[in-house]
Amino acid sequence: MSSHPNKPQLMKTNWLLTILPMLLLFAVEAAGESTPKYVLIVNKANKIDTLTKSKVRFIYHRKVSRWPWGAEILPLDLPERSPARRDFSQSVLGRSVEELAVYWIEEKMTRNANPPARVPTAAAAKAIVASRAGAICYIPANAVDDTVKVIEVK
Repeated sequence: MSSHPNKPQLMKTNWLLTILPMLLLFAVEAAGESTPKYVLIVNKANKIDTLTKSKVRFIYHRKVSRWPWGAEILPLDLPERSPARRDFSQSVLGRSVEELAVYWIEEKMTRNANPPARVPTAAAAKAIVASRAGAICYIPANAVDDTVKVIEVK
């Protein structure tokens, strides 16, 4: 029986080549989970600093129409393909974008309620939120600037 002189080294190399891609994938996924895909923004004059997920759900399901000081709430949605929208819909509203589309068909038929207004980009969302006291939207975290206020979702 002839044995390869470097067989232990080859086995170690093969093991590393097998496990390394899995470790890298895990590290990338873990890093992605720690970075939120969105932040919730309001007008700088808005007195609210924190909202619970259930209050945000009420706002985005159009169950409340005014802020405590009387301004009309204007919830905004990014395009359906937006990663921020998909993450926000699932993590805060508890439904996929597709499930929400069905929800809004039912709401239109039963309550004559309309879904949040759609905006084409985070820049458009920021411009509306900066100019309307009652506006609220989620945008990618890296799109925030000093024209809007970020509020915490608990």
